[in-house]
Amino acid sequence: ATLLAVSAVQAQSALSGMLAQATKLEQSMHEAEALKIYEQVLVRDSDNLSALAGASVLLTREGMRQKTPRDGQPFYLRAKALSQRALRIDANEKQANLSMSLALQQLSYLAGAKEKAAYIQAVKTYTDKALMIDSNYAPAWRVLGSWNYQVSSLGFAERAATKLLFGSLPAASINQAIRDLRRSHQLDPSSILTLYELARTYHADGQDMPAMATLKRAIALRPILQDDRALQDRCRKMLESLQ
Repeated sequence: ATLLAVSAVQAQSALSGMLAQATKLEQSMHEAEALKIYEQVLVRDSDNLSALAGASVLLTREGMRQKTPRDGQPFYLRAKALSQRALRIDANEKQANLSMSLALQQLSYLAGAKEKAAYIQAVKTYTDKALMIDSNYAPAWRVLGSWNYQVSSLGFAERAATKLLFGSLPAASINQAIRDLRRSHQLDPSSILTLYELARTYHADGQDMPAMATLKRAIALRPILQDDRALQDRCRKMLESLQ
């Protein structure tokens, strides 16, 4: 029994080391290698929540890098499946709720009006749950801001389908998107993605001076994640178009 206990502790320690390595790789722009480690963890421990949610987030990001939005769909579906597994194990795990929100949000952009409405409702549900678990969870505030931007920008058919599903249009606005994204930035000032989305939202609201100031802040930050340099390039192009 003692040997088994020691063996279990050693196995858990090895998994913790692998998860730490995956996080380090993710934060040094090596997401493909990080994903492989998450997958290796899941071979050893198929119910590992950190690996399920972590792999899901990376799959969604990889889907967003594909040549066309439709090419990203298989990645989003795999991400959704991993998040579902995590949520079946623990519905109160904040990263699992967030990873589901991220996958469903990308799937919503590919959907027709009726299906999009269902995705929109689900994204809000999972994001709200993540924030109920941790009200200072910066990535969830960013998704909520993005959700408000998306819903406030829906076309007529999409608005009609969403109204039918919800019973009325969900309360969403550009101003709320700005508040949510600013909250996310306050909680995590290092996120270039949050600043890019905030600048885009300011511009959509006709607030180009704050948009330009936000873009400059994003460009000045140190890139951490794999997509950060590409995001900074988009920030520079947007800044040039506004000046």
